[in-house]
Amino acid sequence: MSLDETKRRRRGPAPLDAADKRRHSVSVRLNDAELARLDALRETVRMQRGEYLRAAALHRLPPSIPAVNRRAWAELARTAANLNQLAHRLNAGEAPALAEVRAAVDELRRRLIGVGHDLEERQDESQD
Repeated sequence: MSLDETKRRRRGPAPLDAADKRRHSVSVRLNDAELARLDALRETVRMQRGEYLRAAALHRLPPSIPAVNRRAWAELARTAANLNQLAHRLNAGEAPALAEVRAAVDELRRRLIGVGHDLEERQDESQD
């Protein structure tokens, strides 16, 4: 092996330690109903079947957001991004106006209780 070959960077994730490598394979047979249920369960966390079964067996499933809250989660994304920008400005030494911070916090509170969405719909209707 030449010196150039030893200096090459390996692409991809760092290799696992020998104790962490997964060398064992477990096969599972499921009927159509069981497979459909497995697929329905893993759909909320978007994991491969084997990955989902391993996580479930080891009690390491990620938290899933209930369907009712997914829409609210998506709607709050913009408000959360605005608050994040304000926090970034504060950390950078820029002081946003207190009214701007208050408006962002008020908007977040309205959206948390579902009022923000109603206000936007009313504003859209009044502009039409």
